[in-house]
Formats: sequence, structure tokens, C-alpha cells
Amino acid sequence: MVMSEHDHVPVAPADCAASAVSGPYWNGLAEGRLSIPYCTRCERPFFFPRKWCPNCWSPDVSWIEASGRGTLYTRCMVDMPFDGRPAEEIPYAVALVDLDEGVRLPGRLRLADAKMPIGDRVVLQFADDPAAALPVWRHE
Repeated sequence: MVMSEHDHVPVAPADCAASAVSGPYWNGLAEGRLSIPYCTRCERPFFFPRKWCPNCWSPDVSWIEASGRGTLYTRCMVDMPFDGRPAEEIPYAVALVDLDEGVRLPGRLRLADAKMPIGDRVVLQFADDPAAALPVWRHE
């Protein structure tokens, strides 16, 4: 499939290396799935990855596979390079998405969806090479 500029799926910056705590999240993305931390004590998902539950402080953290569906909470266009990105990757749209599982996740919107209304439904899209992709959302 040939991708147009509106289908561009940005890749992860080189410094997004997985740590012992965030490894299941990044490894899941590399395998084409969205994994989020889950507390087995209070039975609640959370995000960002950490060693303990932010709700009950339990260290009983496991991982669940999320649906990859949610609602656009907010979005913002980045028009100026500020973090060493090459000019050809500008502009891009940053987004926060409320997943159906109940956590808010950062990512990007496809340029084709960069002006979609707040509150619209989105679904996760993976790049042709998911090992290099950050979460990217498209209109559902």
C-alpha cells in the first residue's frame, strides 16, 4: 500500500528505549498490539508504566492488551522542530486519547485527522514497521 502525506505514521525517536518498567508497553507496540499496566489488587488499568499502582500503591502490576479504541481528549499541531526532528517530519499532530479501558494515552494523530473534533472516536493505527512506531490514532 502506498501511503500519502496524510497517512504518514511517525516513528519513535531513538531515545524511546524500553526500560525494565516500560518494556511490555514498547515491546507490545513493536509486536503490533497495545499493552497497558493493570493492577491485580484493585483491578484497575493505569498509564504511564510504573512499578506500583498509582491508585492503591500495590506492587501487584501486570499487563493487559487494550482495544486500541478511544475518544479524542485533546490535540495540538506542532509546526516548529524543537526536539531534533528533521524538517520533513513537521508538521505533526500530538493527541491525548481516553481509551475505552479508562486510561489517557499520549500519541499522535494522522495528518489527515489532525483537525478532527475533540470527542470524536479514534482507533490505534500501526505503521508498516510497528517496531518503529509510536501510538498513532486515526478517526474511527
